[in-house]
Amino acid sequence: MPQLLPDLSLLIPFILAGIALNLTPGVDMAYVLAKTTHQGKKAGLLAAVGISLGSMVHATASALGISALLATSETAFLTLKIAGAIYLFYIAYKILATPSQSEAQNKEQSVPSKSKNGRIILEGATTNLLNPKIGLFMLAFLPQFIDAAPQDVVWQTLTLGLLFNINGYIVFVVLITLTSLAATKIKASRGIKTLLRWLTATILGGMAFRIAFTNN
Repeated sequence: MPQLLPDLSLLIPFILAGIALNLTPGVDMAYVLAKTTHQGKKAGLLAAVGISLGSMVHATASALGISALLATSETAFLTLKIAGAIYLFYIAYKILATPSQSEAQNKEQSVPSKSKNGRIILEGATTNLLNPKIGLFMLAFLPQFIDAAPQDVVWQTLTLGLLFNINGYIVFVVLITLTSLAATKIKASRGIKTLLRWLTATILGGMAFRIAFTNN
């Protein structure tokens, strides 16, 4: 039986560090909150599922050593970084170009619900996967809390990656719920709706710019 969890002396600090890190503003949080503000609570929760799935892929890549290859290849890192920035710019454009949830309800009735949900999850996963810094973060963060025998390192890394993502999803649920409640109260007028769309698109565009033009 592989050793899936580290000793409590490492596990508890890992969970606490995970909460702190998941509360730190970043691309994923900006995207999920933008989705919540623009399309409602359900869309935000689905986007968070996509983010978590993408992050789990990064954790798996870290466990298998793939992220280490990314860290040593400047070309691969730059390519993924630029692709991620372009994708965030595209999402920001979509927010400005498409109506908000309340304005789009009639148009969306003809679109199968499962299809819409799947698109939101895929978009969230893509946003996460195209950010190479998350892969490098997993590569640097997870090994600090591993105490398994060499043959169990991969399994323990995967388990810690799963715990980190469960932790992150819980944080997202709380933030999405609070954001949804606030948005419901302030989205009464068309002017406020337009302002929120521009604000969320600007935040995502700023994140895209930061990803594209920062060195680390």
